[in-house]
Amino acid sequence: MDQRALPAPDQPDEPDHPRGRHEAPRRGLGGPAAVAIAIVLAAVVFAGILATWLISSAEEAPEAVGAEAATTAAGGPTSRPPGQGSFGNLVSNWSFEQDLAGWEVLGAADASREPQGRTSGSCASVRAREPGLAGLALPESVPEAKKGQRYVASAWVRSTAPGLRVTIRLTGAGGAGDSSKATATTLPGLEWRRVIVPHTVASAGPLRLEVVADGVPAGDALLADEVVVRQG
Repeated sequence: MDQRALPAPDQPDEPDHPRGRHEAPRRGLGGPAAVAIAIVLAAVVFAGILATWLISSAEEAPEAVGAEAATTAAGGPTSRPPGQGSFGNLVSNWSFEQDLAGWEVLGAADASREPQGRTSGSCASVRAREPGLAGLALPESVPEAKKGQRYVASAWVRSTAPGLRVTIRLTGAGGAGDSSKATATTLPGLEWRRVIVPHTVASAGPLRLEVVADGVPAGDALLADEVVVRQG
């Protein structure tokens, strides 16, 4: 009999999800594995947010420093190296870190550098040899001031004995009629006091700056630091 004509035997129905002998069982994303993945994703997102914030803070930092520098300059310079143009200061030797170059001594007194400046290593000291006036002058704090321009001068002062009346003065080419001054009394101990004077130029020419004390007892000293002249 021709077996090719015989019908094929019925095949058993295959299960909906056949699984081989060595096939690992399939598991859904649930339980501890899902929690771990969620924690990792949260950590990655937080790290991205933190990095973005740090970059943004770094980009904004120069503006904050600039603002702080401006505030410090308005209150008087700190211990940066001396030199014309520091903080807009027109006085080159303003902090007396190396010497007293450019300054003249007023009165019967001896000038020197002393330790313990206001914010830096040294200051100027003018010690009276006899009772009377003692101080410092800068003949051309502004070499060529123009008529109508406004300048502000300031200095930090103290004395070896408190109670000295210290005057800071700007005088223009017009002499006594072209002069402005301000006076303050020195404080006890090592406390510094700032004296400030504004001046509007009446006659074109150089501006003379003086920091001086009257009635200084012999042996006592006037100390000055961070002397500033700015236009504005």
